[in-house]
Amino acid sequence: MMKKENKYLLSDCWRVVLIEDHAVYRKAVSKTLATHSRYKCVGDFSTMEDTLDAIDSGLETDIILLDLGLPGMDGITGITPLRERLPDARIIVLTAFTDREKVFAALEAGAHGYLVKSGSAVHLVKTLNDVVEGGTPLDTKIAGMVLNRFQKLRPIADEEHLSPREHEVLRLVAQGLTKDAIAAELEISLSCVSVYLRRTYDKLHVHSLPAAVSAAIRRGLLDFS
Repeated sequence: MMKKENKYLLSDCWRVVLIEDHAVYRKAVSKTLATHSRYKCVGDFSTMEDTLDAIDSGLETDIILLDLGLPGMDGITGITPLRERLPDARIIVLTAFTDREKVFAALEAGAHGYLVKSGSAVHLVKTLNDVVEGGTPLDTKIAGMVLNRFQKLRPIADEEHLSPREHEVLRLVAQGLTKDAIAAELEISLSCVSVYLRRTYDKLHVHSLPAAVSAAIRRGLLDFS
C-alpha cells in the first residue's frame, strides 16, 4: 500500500499543534511561535474533535499545547486518543485550570507537563526549549498546591522508599531539568541519571516521568513549597 503523503510534515524545526478554543489567545500563541525559527505551528484548533480528524488525515507534530476547557471532548479526555495517534509527541497542558483533580487527571492520562496560562510568552518559549531537550515542565504553583492538598497520605511500603540520590534526581526532573542538566548538576554520568530514574519508576510502579512526578507529589516525596 502506498504511504499517504503527509502535507503537514516539516523537517527543519520542531512542529507544534495548539488546541485552544479561545481565538485571541490561540492567535497570540501562534504569533509568539512565529517569531522563533526553532518552532513552527503546523495546526491550531478550537476543538479536540477537529484535531483528531486532522491527525487522522495526516497531521504530525512533535509538541501539542493543550487547553483543558474545550467544547465537546475536553482536554483530559482527549489526551488518551492523542497519545494513541501520536505516541512520540510531547503533550503540554497550557490552561487556566488549577483544579487539583484536573492536574492529576491530566498527568496520569499521560501529559508531559502542566503550565498555567498566566506565564509570559518568553516563559512559554523557554518551556518549549526545556521540553525538546528532555525536560518535564510542571508549574511550581501547581506543584506546591498539589503538595499542600495531599498532607494525609497512605503509608509508603519499604520497597517504595526512594534513596537520597533517586529522590534528588526526581526532584530535579520535576523542576524541569533535562537529563543532561541533572548529570551536570549532580556531577554524575548521563547513564547514571537514567539508572536512577528507572529505579524510581519501578519503586513508584509507573512508566513515565510525568507519572513518576505525579506519584511522588501525591505521596509527599517532593516539596515545591
